[in-house]
Amino acid sequence: MNNLANIFQHGGPPIYINLVVSMVVIATIIERGVVLFSQYRVNTENFLRAILNLVKNNQLERALKYCESTKLAVAKVCRAGLLKANRGSMEISTSIDEELMRVTPALEKRVANLWSLANIATLIGLIGTIFGLIRSFSGLASISPEQKTTFLARGISEALYNTAVGLTIAVFCMIGHLLLSGISKKLVHDLEMSAVTLENYLVQQHTADKK
Repeated sequence: MNNLANIFQHGGPPIYINLVVSMVVIATIIERGVVLFSQYRVNTENFLRAILNLVKNNQLERALKYCESTKLAVAKVCRAGLLKANRGSMEISTSIDEELMRVTPALEKRVANLWSLANIATLIGLIGTIFGLIRSFSGLASISPEQKTTFLARGISEALYNTAVGLTIAVFCMIGHLLLSGISKKLVHDLEMSAVTLENYLVQQHTADKK
Protein backbone atom coordinates (compact mmCIF):
# COMPACT_ATOMS: atom_id res chain seq x y z
CA MET A 1 0.00 0.00 0.00
CA ASN A 2 2.90 2.34 0.77
CA ASN A 3 4.38 1.78 -2.69
CA LEU A 4 0.98 2.44 -4.26
CA ALA A 5 0.69 5.71 -2.34
CA ASN A 6 4.15 6.73 -3.56
CA ILE A 7 3.16 6.03 -7.14
CA PHE A 8 0.15 8.35 -6.96
CA GLN A 9 2.06 10.94 -4.98
CA HIS A 10 5.05 11.18 -7.30
CA GLY A 11 3.66 9.90 -10.60
CA GLY A 12 2.10 13.13 -11.83
CA PRO A 13 -1.15 13.71 -13.79
CA PRO A 14 -0.61 10.87 -16.35
CA ILE A 15 -0.88 8.37 -13.48
CA TYR A 16 -4.41 9.57 -12.72
CA ILE A 17 -5.36 9.36 -16.39
CA ASN A 18 -4.12 5.78 -16.47
CA LEU A 19 -6.12 5.11 -13.30
CA VAL A 20 -9.26 6.01 -15.27
CA VAL A 21 -8.08 3.78 -18.13
CA SER A 22 -7.55 0.89 -15.71
CA MET A 23 -11.11 1.30 -14.38
CA VAL A 24 -12.46 1.15 -17.94
CA VAL A 25 -10.37 -1.98 -18.57
CA ILE A 26 -11.62 -3.72 -15.42
CA ALA A 27 -15.23 -2.80 -16.18
CA THR A 28 -14.90 -4.08 -19.76
CA ILE A 29 -13.34 -7.39 -18.71
CA ILE A 30 -15.95 -8.00 -16.00
CA GLU A 31 -18.89 -7.10 -18.26
CA ARG A 32 -17.65 -9.21 -21.16
CA GLY A 33 -16.76 -12.08 -18.86
CA VAL A 34 -20.26 -12.16 -17.37
CA VAL A 35 -21.91 -11.99 -20.82
CA LEU A 36 -19.71 -14.63 -22.44
CA PHE A 37 -19.68 -17.10 -19.56
CA SER A 38 -23.46 -16.82 -19.26
CA GLN A 39 -23.64 -18.37 -22.74
CA TYR A 40 -22.15 -21.57 -21.29
CA ARG A 41 -25.17 -22.16 -19.04
CA VAL A 42 -26.46 -24.57 -21.68
CA ASN A 43 -24.29 -26.81 -23.82
CA THR A 44 -24.85 -25.75 -27.44
CA GLU A 45 -24.62 -29.28 -28.80
CA ASN A 46 -27.07 -30.68 -26.24
CA PHE A 47 -29.47 -27.77 -26.79
CA LEU A 48 -29.51 -28.33 -30.54
CA ARG A 49 -29.95 -32.08 -30.09
CA ALA A 50 -33.01 -31.47 -27.93
CA ILE A 51 -34.48 -29.11 -30.54
CA LEU A 52 -33.92 -31.59 -33.37
CA ASN A 53 -35.51 -34.40 -31.38
CA LEU A 54 -38.63 -32.30 -30.80
CA VAL A 55 -38.83 -31.39 -34.49
CA LYS A 56 -38.41 -35.04 -35.51
CA ASN A 57 -41.36 -35.92 -33.29
CA ASN A 58 -43.49 -33.19 -34.92
CA GLN A 59 -43.43 -31.09 -31.74
CA LEU A 60 -42.59 -27.77 -33.36
CA GLU A 61 -44.53 -25.72 -30.79
CA ARG A 62 -42.65 -27.33 -27.91
CA ALA A 63 -39.38 -26.67 -29.70
CA LEU A 64 -40.30 -22.99 -30.07
CA LYS A 65 -41.27 -22.72 -26.40
CA TYR A 66 -38.00 -24.38 -25.45
CA CYS A 67 -36.11 -21.74 -27.44
CA GLU A 68 -38.15 -18.95 -25.87
CA SER A 69 -37.35 -20.20 -22.36
CA THR A 70 -33.81 -18.82 -22.56
CA LYS A 71 -32.07 -15.77 -24.00
CA LEU A 72 -29.01 -17.67 -25.20
CA ALA A 73 -27.73 -16.80 -28.67
CA VAL A 74 -28.18 -20.38 -29.92
CA ALA A 75 -31.81 -20.34 -28.79
CA LYS A 76 -32.48 -17.15 -30.76
CA VAL A 77 -30.94 -18.62 -33.91
CA CYS A 78 -32.87 -21.87 -33.55
CA ARG A 79 -36.12 -20.02 -32.95
CA ALA A 80 -35.59 -17.95 -36.11
CA GLY A 81 -35.21 -21.12 -38.16
CA LEU A 82 -38.14 -22.90 -36.53
CA LEU A 83 -40.49 -19.98 -37.21
CA LYS A 84 -39.86 -20.48 -40.94
CA ALA A 85 -39.77 -24.30 -40.86
CA ASN A 86 -42.81 -24.59 -43.13
CA ARG A 87 -42.02 -21.68 -45.43
CA GLY A 88 -39.45 -23.16 -47.81
CA SER A 89 -35.68 -23.61 -47.91
CA MET A 90 -34.93 -20.03 -48.96
CA GLU A 91 -36.88 -18.47 -46.10
CA ILE A 92 -35.40 -20.90 -43.59
CA SER A 93 -31.87 -20.08 -44.71
CA THR A 94 -32.49 -16.33 -44.82
CA SER A 95 -34.11 -16.25 -41.38
CA ILE A 96 -31.28 -18.20 -39.72
CA ASP A 97 -28.59 -16.11 -41.44
CA GLU A 98 -30.25 -12.85 -40.43
CA GLU A 99 -30.54 -13.88 -36.78
CA LEU A 100 -26.97 -15.17 -36.82
CA MET A 101 -25.76 -11.79 -38.08
CA ARG A 102 -27.83 -10.11 -35.37
CA VAL A 103 -26.54 -12.07 -32.37
CA THR A 104 -22.90 -12.61 -33.37
CA PRO A 105 -21.78 -8.97 -32.81
CA ALA A 106 -23.17 -9.16 -29.26
CA LEU A 107 -20.66 -11.95 -28.53
CA GLU A 108 -17.72 -10.06 -30.01
CA LYS A 109 -18.34 -6.43 -29.04
CA ARG A 110 -15.89 -4.54 -26.82
CA VAL A 111 -13.36 -7.40 -26.77
CA ALA A 112 -11.26 -5.67 -29.44
CA ASN A 113 -11.38 -2.47 -27.36
CA LEU A 114 -8.98 -4.03 -24.86
CA TRP A 115 -6.21 -3.98 -27.44
CA SER A 116 -6.78 -0.28 -28.06
CA LEU A 117 -6.85 0.40 -24.31
CA ALA A 118 -3.50 -1.40 -23.98
CA ASN A 119 -1.99 0.97 -26.54
CA ILE A 120 -3.57 4.00 -24.87
CA ALA A 121 -2.23 3.01 -21.43
CA THR A 122 1.26 2.47 -22.87
CA LEU A 123 1.26 5.85 -24.62
CA ILE A 124 -0.02 7.69 -21.55
CA GLY A 125 2.71 6.02 -19.52
CA LEU A 126 5.25 7.10 -22.13
CA ILE A 127 4.01 10.69 -21.98
CA GLY A 128 4.38 10.61 -18.18
CA THR A 129 7.88 9.21 -18.59
CA ILE A 130 8.88 12.02 -20.94
CA PHE A 131 7.38 14.66 -18.65
CA GLY A 132 9.28 13.19 -15.70
CA LEU A 133 12.58 13.25 -17.59
CA ILE A 134 11.99 16.79 -18.83
CA ARG A 135 11.25 17.92 -15.28
CA SER A 136 14.40 16.15 -14.05
CA PHE A 137 16.82 17.86 -16.38
CA SER A 138 15.18 21.21 -17.04
CA GLY A 139 15.45 22.39 -13.44
CA LEU A 140 19.00 21.27 -12.70
CA ALA A 141 20.56 24.56 -13.73
CA SER A 142 18.53 26.61 -11.25
CA ILE A 143 19.17 24.63 -8.05
CA SER A 144 22.18 24.18 -5.81
CA PRO A 145 24.55 21.23 -6.29
CA GLU A 146 23.43 19.77 -2.95
CA GLN A 147 19.84 19.53 -4.17
CA LYS A 148 20.56 18.20 -7.64
CA THR A 149 20.65 14.55 -6.63
CA THR A 150 17.31 14.75 -4.82
CA PHE A 151 15.72 16.73 -7.64
CA LEU A 152 17.01 14.35 -10.28
CA ALA A 153 15.90 11.28 -8.32
CA ARG A 154 12.37 12.71 -7.94
CA GLY A 155 12.02 13.30 -11.67
CA ILE A 156 13.41 9.91 -12.65
CA SER A 157 11.15 8.13 -10.16
CA GLU A 158 8.15 9.94 -11.70
CA ALA A 159 9.26 8.80 -15.14
CA LEU A 160 9.69 5.17 -14.06
CA TYR A 161 6.40 5.10 -12.15
CA ASN A 162 4.56 6.17 -15.28
CA THR A 163 6.35 3.56 -17.37
CA ALA A 164 5.56 0.82 -14.89
CA VAL A 165 1.89 1.72 -14.53
CA GLY A 166 1.35 2.07 -18.29
CA LEU A 167 2.99 -1.28 -19.05
CA THR A 168 1.17 -3.05 -16.21
CA ILE A 169 -2.22 -1.91 -17.51
CA ALA A 170 -1.21 -2.85 -21.07
CA VAL A 171 -0.21 -6.39 -20.02
CA PHE A 172 -3.49 -6.78 -18.10
CA CYS A 173 -5.40 -5.64 -21.22
CA MET A 174 -3.57 -8.12 -23.42
CA ILE A 175 -4.24 -11.03 -21.07
CA GLY A 176 -7.92 -10.06 -20.87
CA HIS A 177 -8.11 -9.72 -24.65
CA LEU A 178 -6.45 -13.10 -25.17
CA LEU A 179 -8.85 -14.91 -22.84
CA LEU A 180 -12.07 -13.16 -23.89
CA SER A 181 -11.22 -13.30 -27.59
CA GLY A 182 -10.69 -17.06 -27.37
CA ILE A 183 -14.01 -17.54 -25.56
CA SER A 184 -15.96 -15.36 -28.00
CA LYS A 185 -14.45 -17.12 -31.03
CA LYS A 186 -15.37 -20.50 -29.57
CA LEU A 187 -18.95 -19.34 -28.93
CA VAL A 188 -19.30 -17.91 -32.43
CA HIS A 189 -17.92 -21.10 -33.98
CA ASP A 190 -20.33 -23.28 -31.98
CA LEU A 191 -23.19 -20.97 -32.90
CA GLU A 192 -22.38 -21.11 -36.62
CA MET A 193 -22.11 -24.91 -36.53
CA SER A 194 -25.48 -25.15 -34.78
CA ALA A 195 -27.04 -22.78 -37.32
CA VAL A 196 -25.75 -24.83 -40.26
CA THR A 197 -26.88 -28.11 -38.70
CA LEU A 198 -30.38 -26.80 -37.99
CA GLU A 199 -30.68 -25.17 -41.40
CA ASN A 200 -29.68 -28.36 -43.22
CA TYR A 201 -32.10 -30.45 -41.21
CA LEU A 202 -35.05 -28.11 -41.67
CA VAL A 203 -34.40 -27.76 -45.40
CA GLN A 204 -34.13 -31.53 -45.84
CA GLN A 205 -37.30 -32.10 -43.85
CA HIS A 206 -39.21 -29.50 -45.83
CA THR A 207 -38.03 -31.02 -49.10
CA ALA A 208 -39.06 -34.50 -47.93
CA ASP A 209 -42.51 -33.25 -46.86
CA LYS A 210 -43.12 -31.80 -50.34
CA LYS A 211 -42.50 -35.12 -52.04
